[in-house]
Amino acid sequence: MKERWHFVPIVLAITSNTCTAGWSDVTSIYHCDNCGNILSWTQATFTYVAIATTTRISFAIREDVGYFAVDDISVKNSGDTELLTNGGFETGSKTNWFYCNPNGASASGVITSSASNRRTSYSPHSGTYFYWDGAVGVADYLSQTFSTIIGQTYTVTY
Repeated sequence: MKERWHFVPIVLAITSNTCTAGWSDVTSIYHCDNCGNILSWTQATFTYVAIATTTRISFAIREDVGYFAVDDISVKNSGDTELLTNGGFETGSKTNWFYCNPNGASASGVITSSASNRRTSYSPHSGTYFYWDGAVGVADYLSQTFSTIIGQTYTVTY
């Protein structure tokens, strides 16, 4: 069966590159361009209806003037079963995530326990670690695949 992908872009249009070359049927559930400053953690929640048996959640981040902090990424089925592994980055690494920086963007994504930029401090929403990314000039990508059932609704939070 042809794999189809579910995509969660954060700050850009999707372009074909070594990270996205095999992606098809991309569904954008959040796109932020010229985003205002959000200085405290804000949970985003979306629903997604699966169109294939394998789905990929991806964060494509390009933030030339600042950073995005992402924590507690979750995809749950209707039975409230968590489908992602290491969604809170509590391994202290990108374990179970695929990271791609096709153009060598500076200020690229890292797992950290604290960070600061321009008088703004960042810390995890929960636990010890979070993903911090400020890719400059071009996007970098963080993604994970998981099994889904076609037609079933999933809840995505981060």
